[in-house]
Parts: sequence; C-alpha cells; structure tokens
Amino acid sequence: MTRLLKTSLAAGVAALMLAGAAPLLAQDAQPRRGGPGIGDRMRGPRAGGGPEFRFLNLTEDQQTQLRTIREARQAEFRAAGEKLGAAREGMRALIDADTVNESAIRAKSAEVAAAEAEVAILNARVRAESLQILTSEQQAKLKEMRANRQGQIKQRRGPRGQ
Repeated sequence: MTRLLKTSLAAGVAALMLAGAAPLLAQDAQPRRGGPGIGDRMRGPRAGGGPEFRFLNLTEDQQTQLRTIREARQAEFRAAGEKLGAAREGMRALIDADTVNESAIRAKSAEVAAAEAEVAILNARVRAESLQILTSEQQAKLKEMRANRQGQIKQRRGPRGQ
C-alpha cells in the first residue's frame, strides 16, 4: 500500500469515528483529571451531555444526573477505547509489514470494526440515557438544533456530484 493510501485510510477511519462520537464528546464544566490517553478520548459525554446541551438551560439536578451517567460509563469507555486502540495498532503493523498478509489484514479489520461498533453502541446507550433526563421541551429543542446542524453540514458539502 502506498503512503498516500495508508494516510487516506487512516484519515477516513478517524473522520468516521469523530463524526459518530462528536455530539457526545463535549467539554466538561469541571477540569479533567489524569493525563492524556486513549481512554480519555473514549469517555463518552461530558457533564453537559454534548455541545448542544449547554443551550438547553439544564437544571443543576439534570447536570448532576448527566455527570452520574458519564461517570458510570467511564470505565466501559476506557476499556472500549483501549481495545480499539490495540486493534488499530495491530492493523497498522499489518499494513506496514514487509509482506502483505491479506487474510490477517481482513481478520484484523473485522476486529477493528467490532471495537468501533462497541464504542458506537456505548455512545448510543449514553445518548439514550441522557435524553431521558431532558424535558419534552428540551428534547424538542435538541432535536431542532441537531437538524439545523445537519442542514448546515449538507449545505457546506454542496450538491452531490460536484
């Protein structure tokens, strides 16, 4: 594989992961503890539940409940992140090897996909739990904000085929 293809593949996987996790990975009102690492990137939502949550006028009780959800899932996100990181590292090693072992790459690719699915499922579970804390008005406002954001993204991309 050429360096350009490897870089493009890595960038594409990273973009997909960020796109899926971005709504749930928001800044916490409290400072983070610990150093950087894979687990830090896979913590799930911060105390606000997502970037849009700060515009929902959350009560102190709602913020506390969201923080509790995040903290309860933190170990799961860390474990899933470490598993994903290890799978990706193995994939990189296979891609960079002197000889191409297609069956090993396919097997490792399936392992990476399974680890990514695990992170996506955790994100979905936390999102569902977080939505239960919101009032119907807050849920409607959140839905509207997300629809507007999706419209902006589509507008930036322009018409298909160009």
